[in-house]
Amino acid sequence: MRGRNSAKGERAGKSVSMNCNACNDVAQLRHFEISCSRGFAAMAGFVAVLIAALRAIGVSVSAMAAGFLGARLGIISPQAQKSMAAISMNILIPSLLFTRIIYCDQCNQHLAQCTRCSPFIDILCNSWVLILLPFVVVGIGVFLGKLTAVLTAAPSSFSKGTICAIAFGNSTGLPIVLLTVISQSAASLTPSKQLDPLQHLPVYLMLYPVLQWSIGSWLLADTAGPQAEAVDNDPEISEVESIPSSEASLAQTNKHKCCLRVLQELRNVLQQALTPPVLGALLGLLVGFTPVRAWLVDLRDQDNDAPLQWFYAGLYKLGDAAVPVNLLILGSSLAKGADFHALPCRVGLGIAFSKLILMPGFMVLIVYGLIRIIPNKGYSLWLVALVVSCTPTANNVAVMAQNGGQSKEGMATAIFLQYLFAPICVTLSLAAFIQLLSSDWFLPPV
Repeated sequence: MRGRNSAKGERAGKSVSMNCNACNDVAQLRHFEISCSRGFAAMAGFVAVLIAALRAIGVSVSAMAAGFLGARLGIISPQAQKSMAAISMNILIPSLLFTRIIYCDQCNQHLAQCTRCSPFIDILCNSWVLILLPFVVVGIGVFLGKLTAVLTAAPSSFSKGTICAIAFGNSTGLPIVLLTVISQSAASLTPSKQLDPLQHLPVYLMLYPVLQWSIGSWLLADTAGPQAEAVDNDPEISEVESIPSSEASLAQTNKHKCCLRVLQELRNVLQQALTPPVLGALLGLLVGFTPVRAWLVDLRDQDNDAPLQWFYAGLYKLGDAAVPVNLLILGSSLAKGADFHALPCRVGLGIAFSKLILMPGFMVLIVYGLIRIIPNKGYSLWLVALVVSCTPTANNVAVMAQNGGQSKEGMATAIFLQYLFAPICVTLSLAAFIQLLSSDWFLPPV
């Protein structure tokens, strides 16, 4: 009996063991199916991001190609390039920055479901970190630029250009295209996330243009000679230097000269900082906080019937022309091809590596830390913070270089090399950003 019972027990144990093994096999099969489905979804998402990035880069390259052909055929002469640069800096870019800062989507006129425009103060409260982020982005760029200039032995005539090429990325035209297309792709991958990145981008653009056009113009402008000459030829200083050199008068003279030099330096700095693009951005900030914004854009029912909507629409059209005109200028500057005499190849490759690879890597680490400090876990907010770090050098940096008398060929070559690598580097960065922001360990759920 005992033998029979033990045999039955063994058979029952084997049966239970086989059932458990079968259950484990089914569980493993289901886990494999889920992993495969996730893998296919991730692959589909990567392909969508790849197409979006290539489309955005393709738009820029096609406009640059038109400028390239125009210069090669003699349609865009050097004098025309300078005139286009002046028009862009003094009219088009200020209009672009002003209108984007106070923008409100006029969607009710199309009889579509319309998201109400948030008051300016609410947008700032939800996205306040983007107001301060330009200081971080530009600071990292200046650090990497100086490091790149030293490691690549950049020529002294382009050491400051190296800094600007890394510190100031394309923050308007390319990010708008990328955020628009990628938000549509990301929405299918992360349907639970609310995606409105273009609402946050103007907050970043509030101070970034001020830093770009003030620090960038100051770095690229060769003002040492004119400043010294202006101070030395100042009639007040000449008159002061003719005072008899007694001890009391000499001390007063030195004090007077010091004050005049400080005032002269302050005036030169303000002239470099308060460029038309900076004034356009500051004016947009001022209007955004006042009732004047409602006169220019319809905030009440968003059907395009504000009293001065026609005036805003005209400025908006001028702003639309800024990006293509800058791309035409850049393309025409590349008509002679990459000028490795103006910019050594090692420096150009170093700039591309720092701007397209190191810069996004640093920003991923910074955003990871900020997410754990700042309570706002909005997907779109951090998407903007990451995307603005992975774009090539801003096209208007070439405009600043030309207006500042610097080597526009060297700057154009640096930008040209970045656009050669941008389809690969920007695509990989964007795919990484979407993957990270979709992961709970990087961006915890709200």
